[in-house]
Amino acid sequence: MCDCRIGWRPRCASRISIPITCSIDPNGDWFVSASSSSYSLVPGFSDVYTIAGMGAGIGFRLRNSSGQALTAISNIKSNDTFDFGRAKTGANILAGSFEPVKTADATSGSFSFPAMVHVQNQEYANGSDSASRLNFGYTLTPTKVPSCSVSNPNVDVTLPAVSASDFKGVGTTTGVTSFSIGLDCEDNANPAITLTDSNMPTNQSVTLTSVSTSTAKGIGVQVLYNAQPLPLGPAPYSYSNSNTPITNRISLGSRSGATALALQGRYVQTDATVVPGTIRAVATFVLSYN
Repeated sequence: MCDCRIGWRPRCASRISIPITCSIDPNGDWFVSASSSSYSLVPGFSDVYTIAGMGAGIGFRLRNSSGQALTAISNIKSNDTFDFGRAKTGANILAGSFEPVKTADATSGSFSFPAMVHVQNQEYANGSDSASRLNFGYTLTPTKVPSCSVSNPNVDVTLPAVSASDFKGVGTTTGVTSFSIGLDCEDNANPAITLTDSNMPTNQSVTLTSVSTSTAKGIGVQVLYNAQPLPLGPAPYSYSNSNTPITNRISLGSRSGATALALQGRYVQTDATVVPGTIRAVATFVLSYN
């Protein structure tokens, strides 16, 4: 299985499209109900479920024909059913999709579970319980993701001495200095870099804070890639109050063999007043892969 982020939907969503013909008005909605258990909402998600026997780290999401994520409702048992919309006389199409979702670290393996298609208390989709069942399932297989090793993981960068008068106002930058991180990459590796402020890991700006031994005031340090300051963050992906991840990963493109990651450091004015002195900032970098 690939090392994908939490909340990621593997590219194996299955479309559901089932033709059903009703000779009378079913007078209800098409229900897809668990055969012997209930669906449990995965903590931290609003529309991702698991069921007894499902492997750790994997949940699923069901969508209707409009792409709307469905919420489990109670039919015979608590949270045992998904409502796919109104049934009607004549031709019906039960349509939607089944999406496995990574919810935590997961291992390879297979799993499937049955569900019954019916109109509550009225009609089975195909005449009987056993003939009206869908089997949802997935197989996770190990996938080798090309990666890189770092030849110089600890890099000291000395920025030049500059004058306080070089700073003309908040946002002014000066003292650009080039440096590099050596990488040795397997063929077609796709690394991305994440930078964290070691002095203040929660910092989500583009400016490193100075350590306590610094004497200069009113300035910070930025690290640049392709002439743009790298965003800072506590991890490649973080979450606020939603299931949508916030990322500060910056793709480094496809790389193979020995290669240098060219970066730059520079000073930036952060306050209206600059006090001369020394400044030291420390960043931690992490490489992750697609």
